[in-house]
Amino acid sequence: MVKVPSYEQNVQLRPEFRQDLVSSATPQAFGSDIGNGMEQLAKGGMDLAKGVGHILDLQDALRAKDADNDYANWMRERQYGPGGFMTLEGRAAVDGRVAFEREAAEKRKEFGRDLTPGAGLHYHQASQARLQATLNQSIQHTGQATKQWFNQASAARIETFGNDALANFDKPNVVMKNIAAGQAELRQAGAMHGWDADTLSAKEREYVSGVHKNITLQIATTDALAADKYMKANASSLSGADRYSLDTALSTEIKSELSKREADNILQNGRKVDAPTQTQGRTIGQSGPSSARALVSTRLTSGKAADHIDGLDESFATNLGAMIQDAPPGIREKLGVLSGYRSNDRQQQLWTEALQKYGSPEAARKWVAPPGSSKHNHGQAVDLAYDGQSLAQAPKEVVDWVHANAGKYGMFFPMAHEPWHVEPTGSRSGTVSPRNNMVAPRAAMASYDDIEGRLAAISDPKVRDLTRQRVMSGIEMQNKATEARQKQAQAELWQYIDQGKSPDQVPMETRQAAGMAAVSSAWGYMATAKTGREVQSDETLVYDMRRYAASNPTEFAKVDLNDYRDRLSKDTIKEFTGLQSGALTDQRKAREEGLNLTTAFSQAETQLASVGISTAGKKGAELEAANRRVAQFNNALSSQMDEFKRANKDRRPNQMEIQSMINALLLPVVVKTPGTAWAWTEATWDYLTGFKTGRRPDGNPSWGTNEWKPKISVPVNGFFSNEKVFEPARTFAFEAANRPDGSFVDAVVKYEDIPIDLRRTIARDLENEMGRQPGKGDVMQRYEKFLLHTQDAAKRR
Repeated sequence: MVKVPSYEQNVQLRPEFRQDLVSSATPQAFGSDIGNGMEQLAKGGMDLAKGVGHILDLQDALRAKDADNDYANWMRERQYGPGGFMTLEGRAAVDGRVAFEREAAEKRKEFGRDLTPGAGLHYHQASQARLQATLNQSIQHTGQATKQWFNQASAARIETFGNDALANFDKPNVVMKNIAAGQAELRQAGAMHGWDADTLSAKEREYVSGVHKNITLQIATTDALAADKYMKANASSLSGADRYSLDTALSTEIKSELSKREADNILQNGRKVDAPTQTQGRTIGQSGPSSARALVSTRLTSGKAADHIDGLDESFATNLGAMIQDAPPGIREKLGVLSGYRSNDRQQQLWTEALQKYGSPEAARKWVAPPGSSKHNHGQAVDLAYDGQSLAQAPKEVVDWVHANAGKYGMFFPMAHEPWHVEPTGSRSGTVSPRNNMVAPRAAMASYDDIEGRLAAISDPKVRDLTRQRVMSGIEMQNKATEARQKQAQAELWQYIDQGKSPDQVPMETRQAAGMAAVSSAWGYMATAKTGREVQSDETLVYDMRRYAASNPTEFAKVDLNDYRDRLSKDTIKEFTGLQSGALTDQRKAREEGLNLTTAFSQAETQLASVGISTAGKKGAELEAANRRVAQFNNALSSQMDEFKRANKDRRPNQMEIQSMINALLLPVVVKTPGTAWAWTEATWDYLTGFKTGRRPDGNPSWGTNEWKPKISVPVNGFFSNEKVFEPARTFAFEAANRPDGSFVDAVVKYEDIPIDLRRTIARDLENEMGRQPGKGDVMQRYEKFLLHTQDAAKRR
């Protein structure tokens, strides 16, 4: 039955607001279409169920895709990330394949573990395809890695055979065995790779050539000439490229090795002495003929007896002969000996003749030494000749060469006024030089002609030049090595002496290495020590050393002060040790100190000359005395400068302050001895006219000297005409340090004679102390105290 529509408050239920219904009723709505409506409603329900199913399938597919994407990301990282399987090569890839595939399968399960059945089905299908593709890639990659592994293993094995051959390069059979093994490995590799015969042959030649090249280079590290020999012996097995490479690499080494062998032969063969010995009826020994003396004897000027050479010290003769041998052509042929050894009888004869010729011992000593005091008497001096005449007559270039090269042969020229007189180095006091008198290293080596002869026989100019450089360098190195051994031996010698042992108790090899002069110095030191006295410094030597330290502090630092322990006091050695340490630690300061000192010495030179203290025009004994006096002054000046620096916080004195020191040291003083009327200077007195002359016993006019002591004394008050009387010794302030014990110093200058700057300084100091203006007497009294302090300080030095 049809229901009439009724009013609904909820508008949504009204027919006109229902999308699936119409508000107007049709005939079908009231009857015939009801069945159709019910049918369509059932069909709509089925479609809805079907849509929901599609949605669920879609969601499963999406979940499967997410899981597969995660799996894909992991797989990509595991394959190509750091340490990934696809990045592995060779054996590492082969060994890692199983683990990689197992891990990939496990990860596939892990990423699909929590999926719904539907999603799991989708994931299984997608991931299975991915895993299968990955496994295919791993198989392909492992195949390539296996091939690579084979290549690596084969190459490593071939290299191993090559290294075994290299390690046994001195065993030809082992070398050939390893070469053959390497070739067999190459053939196996060729079979695996499918090489043709030409390719295999080329690789075998390359391998064999490489082995021989490496062996050649290995031998060259120790012996380039042996390497060259090996290379030539295996030339047929070397490729052209390897042969060229070896020729280039070995060229320099071969030349260097050739020059080294030539230089070693030259240096080791030593010097050849081709000279007649004429030993019949005579004994070769410490004196008499020997090979060294025989060489020198051929250069003895005509008319001279053989004992001029036979009496020479053997080491000295060896060094002298070597220097003559090594002189350049043009000098060597005319260089000779004018005078050599002299007996005491011969020296006495020369001395007597000199006394007759020059009139007095002092004048004679300028040219001839008394018997026993000449180095000629000890076989340690030679007067050189050139073209039969004294070396003094030789051209300048000859004299210059001899003087410049004597030191290389252990000799020197000690006297500037006798440029022909040569002695062993360090043979006399007052010189700063090595003290040995041993055969110089250069004298034992090949001569100039020997060296040049061997060099001329070398055809390759490059090898010749290298050899010359090596020889010169070798000579220098041997010289230094000898010096080092000698210094070490001298240090050991003095260690024994300091322990209270005599030189005779020192091992013989130490004495021989230290040298005769060092042993002699040790004996002299012990002789002084036994007397209970300390060694007194040689003033001339001290001055020479100070100048040496000032002008060349670096070289002075190398001087072995042990050489001079018999001529330097302990305080002086301590001072010089300090100078050496300073030169080593601060060269700049040492040079500045040295310049300050040498400038002071130069500054004093003119004033010294103005008061008669100079070496100009003096010879022989007078020259030695003048040298001692100059040295004594400069040593006193140096001490004053040191004292100034100590008092002024290490400030060096300036020029004006140095001048004040010079003035003070050159002030005349009188040395007096209390309780006696005797004095030092002889004068001839005339009681009517006073002093007529003042002369030294040698007849030379000279006031103000205490260099001699009179043999007679006459009371000062016993004045008679023409009698000899004695006055107090007049001298300079710097010399008063050497006054006799118990004596004292008086100034003999007036107030006006005191340098004005020093006078003002004294007056200012006294005014501050006394609180009033000092008088002249006060200044003179303080000045006398200053002199006494200065001289006492110098005497303590």
